Amino acid sequence: MKPLRVLVVDDDAAYRRILDQSLRRIGVAEVSLAGEVGLARSKIEREPIDVVTIDVVLRGESGLDLLKWLRAHHPKVIAVLITSGSESQACSAVDGLLLGASALIIKPSGPDASAKLDAALNEALSVPSRLATTSRIPRLPSSQIPRISPSDLVAAPRDLVAVGASTGGPSAVLLLLMSLPVGFRTPIVITQHMPALHVPHFAALLRERSGLDVAIAQHGEHLAAHRVYLAPGGSHLRVIRQGSRLVLVHDDGDEEHFCRPAVDPMFRSVATACGAASIGVVLTGMGSDGALGAMALREQGAPVLVQDKVSSVVWGMPGAVVAKGAADLVAPVVELAQWVGSLDISQNSNRRTS
Repeated sequence: MKPLRVLVVDDDAAYRRILDQSLRRIGVAEVSLAGEVGLARSKIEREPIDVVTIDVVLRGESGLDLLKWLRAHHPKVIAVLITSGSESQACSAVDGLLLGASALIIKPSGPDASAKLDAALNEALSVPSRLATTSRIPRLPSSQIPRISPSDLVAAPRDLVAVGASTGGPSAVLLLLMSLPVGFRTPIVITQHMPALHVPHFAALLRERSGLDVAIAQHGEHLAAHRVYLAPGGSHLRVIRQGSRLVLVHDDGDEEHFCRPAVDPMFRSVATACGAASIGVVLTGMGSDGALGAMALREQGAPVLVQDKVSSVVWGMPGAVVAKGAADLVAPVVELAQWVGSLDISQNSNRRTS
């Protein structure tokens, strides 16, 4: 594999050097630096760049201005956002994820800041590496990858839809919600890997842009129709049944797949609480979180739908579900949303328009 070529965009000269040193420590030999957006654009136009790390807040034009330009003119360049982790930058960082940034790194502090930064950059840069090389997920012949199997997918009353996502997930989650049938009433629970500081802003932006009632799941809350519940930062989200009601539970137990919240514990709880009266959806994401939970859903008779490889930023989580034989359907996000509606016999068949 050819070496990655990374452009660092940060208006703080000292932190540009810190990022340069960190990238070289993790083995990136080709690093270019820019202190403002105009120079960054010029370098991207002249030099072969694979990845751009972008400080969210820059003097003059912002990091989001550069990200919008990248998406319009160089969509294959991977963008990694860098933020101080302050409340004032949180909303802009989530906007960047919705614009298509593949990863978000909060500038670490403390005595182990260098090690934390190295680890965060190493993980973020594995996105283009996995796109450019053979995936760790076994490649299956196209004949073995289910796409649409109407005879195997049965419409039935559904109590809940459970969605899991990670890298590239914010924009995919938004598209899924916007593409649901008009008036979709079945409750939806979502686990998106994201720093805790950014979850409230993610919920607010989903609510604003989808027009749906999106909120952070509260411990002990009863699920209600027409609502979308987002896993809180720092806690797993589980669902339990109390009589005829479904109840949300925060779980501060051990991390799974180095994440909390993680998708697997949510899926396992939904399989136990709802069985076949649920639908599992796995969207773009790195790693294999959600695969074991998807198997638990499938064993209870619940359909499991996953995003296809072409539209995923990283086909890790969806690919892991396919490799486990737990996927009933593999399709782009808009089609997944349409299938979610068609598999619930209580839903209106009209489609939401974006």
